[in-house]
Amino acid sequence: MVNNTYPRSRPQAERGLPASRRRFLAVLGTATAGLPLLGACGAAAGGPAAASDRRGSTDGAPPRVRVSQEASPGREVKRTSFPITAVGLTWTGSPHGVRLRLIDRSGKPGDWQDVTAGCPCGKDAEALRTKSTTPPNRALVPAHGSYGYQLDVDSGVKVVEAIAIDAGHLGRKQRPAPSGPPAKSAPATTPGTSGSAAVAFPPPGLVLRADWGADEAKRLTADGRESSPTRFTRVQAITVHHTATPVDDPDPAATVRAIYEQHAVSNDWGDIGYNFLIDRQGAIYEGRYSGTDGIPAHNADDEVVTAFHTFGFNPGNIGIALLGDFGKQKPSSRMCDSLVRLTASLAARHKLDPLAGITYLSPTSGKSTDGPALGGHQDWTSTECPGSAAYLGLPDVRERAAQLTR
Repeated sequence: MVNNTYPRSRPQAERGLPASRRRFLAVLGTATAGLPLLGACGAAAGGPAAASDRRGSTDGAPPRVRVSQEASPGREVKRTSFPITAVGLTWTGSPHGVRLRLIDRSGKPGDWQDVTAGCPCGKDAEALRTKSTTPPNRALVPAHGSYGYQLDVDSGVKVVEAIAIDAGHLGRKQRPAPSGPPAKSAPATTPGTSGSAAVAFPPPGLVLRADWGADEAKRLTADGRESSPTRFTRVQAITVHHTATPVDDPDPAATVRAIYEQHAVSNDWGDIGYNFLIDRQGAIYEGRYSGTDGIPAHNADDEVVTAFHTFGFNPGNIGIALLGDFGKQKPSSRMCDSLVRLTASLAARHKLDPLAGITYLSPTSGKSTDGPALGGHQDWTSTECPGSAAYLGLPDVRERAAQLTR
């Protein structure tokens, strides 16, 4: 339902802890110089040190990704036998009550850095089932090839889980290409438009899941079923996020794989939480898996797959994440151009007015609320996402997207 004016209040979405689902991982390597490796996924706190090692058997297979995981890691130094792309943390208590320092290969610690929780995301059905309305805090901290880390926490803060991720490297045949046709069939132009390339969906050069190195096994349970089965609904809104990771990212595809690992396995969501992601060079990455019918993020009926980016408002809400932290720094011009192109193509395809307000109706809870057709995460819940600098730029994104769809 279109509503050309909407209140600027930011409702607090109902949130809760995810259900427990863990995979047992293969043991890799031994502890280094008397310091423990992180526990394997599924290992009890203080249990044997281990790590997962997912290897592609041929060029073109998913990159080698290694993960070490420990429940309740405490304050001891944790070491790995591999270089760490990022450390994922889940904790309860103050969202600002955690500090971390990285350990280099020789065992030398770096400076302590404050860790701030990211925005509240998750699965709607999960929030509706749980009695708790307080979500855990989560963050993904870049580790720059370190070989360990150490945590320090405030009183009343408990780190529930820590994972060290080596996101691996893409082979030559897997590197994201600047252009190329989508793997799924799609019309050359958006139905109901002038046929301009500016509003064609999917946009040219979309980096598909296979191209950024998604290991599809992470979406599955041990018996081969989807841990979070795909569900599709009609599109109601488009929401912009940021990942709160470094803006000057030397390997954005690796960051996407690290986010995928944290979301799909550690957070127990079964997949990456966004429908699309955009890096500082303007490359657009396919996010949440949507099956083999239709086009990226959609099914053959042109409904969008439900992702896990905006607690309480996920179904019919397309989540687009900007790779970086845009609390103070503005997104690059290339990133903004791609955001305009992507949102314009989606708005044209689904007959959304980027400048309009809507009344969003949740098909899971039956509740409705007013919000923007094209907005930021903070329009839907209490959060700073997508960062003040990015949020202040959204009116220009709306105007430019609207011009392209006219």
